Amino acid sequence: MALIVKQTLKHNKISFWKILLMIIITVVVMDLTIKFFSGYGAAVGSIAAIISLGICTFLCIKLIYKNLAYFNYRVIDDELMVERVIGKSNHIYFNINLRDIIFIKPYEQIEEDKKDIKTYKFVLNSDKEKWQVVEFPKDNKMYRIVLEPDDNFLKALNLNYEKVFNQD
Repeated sequence: MALIVKQTLKHNKISFWKILLMIIITVVVMDLTIKFFSGYGAAVGSIAAIISLGICTFLCIKLIYKNLAYFNYRVIDDELMVERVIGKSNHIYFNINLRDIIFIKPYEQIEEDKKDIKTYKFVLNSDKEKWQVVEFPKDNKMYRIVLEPDDNFLKALNLNYEKVFNQD
């Protein structure tokens, strides 16, 4: 029987009022842009309004995307899977064999001066004391993923990691 441990990291739901506020700010910024740039001509005002609409839309989408996305971590026997979920679609970013992992350490114990290691963060909070770093090679490159596991998931990950190396 395969040992399966899963953790889901979710943001609090984005409130209706935040979304409404983003829409109102977008409308106000567009209105102010049109008023300011219309003094330079109708064409300049229209172009500035379109640019401000694009920028505001991009920022709103980025904020909503950030608040809607959440992460799943899974350990299934000797595999660690990390995925980002938005709505009903999920994207598996990493599927790591535990034998390939070089180390699992707290974030505060990691040297930041290695420039040839690509780092991906799958965390929601800024409390670095709870972060763990997993370093592993893939396709002749070194990667680090930063996770925010709870105590049960971290214990299961370390247990499976040790079990894999004790079998060899």
